Amino acid sequence: MDLELPAARTTLRTRLREKLPEILIEAASVVLALMLALALNAWNQNRETRERAETARAGILAELRANRDELDAARPKLHEIVDSLKQKLATDAPEPHEVTVLLGITQLSSAAWRAALATDAMRTVDFAWISEIARVYEIQDEYLRLQQNALDQIGSIPADPTLGGKAVAASLVPRFNVLVQIADGLSRNYGEILDRKQP
Repeated sequence: MDLELPAARTTLRTRLREKLPEILIEAASVVLALMLALALNAWNQNRETRERAETARAGILAELRANRDELDAARPKLHEIVDSLKQKLATDAPEPHEVTVLLGITQLSSAAWRAALATDAMRTVDFAWISEIARVYEIQDEYLRLQQNALDQIGSIPADPTLGGKAVAASLVPRFNVLVQIADGLSRNYGEILDRKQP
């Protein structure tokens, strides 16, 4: 029986030595397959992130294009309002009985920008581009705030026949001058982004 134990050990060692290359190859294959699966998964996640970033970027650019079109349609009317108010303030102009200001509401969207920021879609987008876009949206928000203030001011003018038209025009000119300047600047900012060749 004592002779059988060393013989069994020798046989086991021999069999293990014979099988060792096969075991090592199988282990290396498993490790390689695992590494390839992890690399493929990482590549796929990076691809999906880049696709989301490109979709978000395209959505933001489309939104800015629509906003520019909306603003550019309103800008001539804003200039017309300022010119009309200034004419009413001219020293040789007769006192107007009424002042008419037909201010249309410019609808500028920031939905695509906010959605992109709320997700991880912007994670791989160039920081300089994001900063430039953020600045344009800040100016856009300022324009919308000034537009709302102008509407509030127009709405708060009392229907008082004793209130002179020149006084009303004088109170509106500064606000509309600023609104026109912001609109013109915002339109230029849209153009700087949209007219540039995008990467």
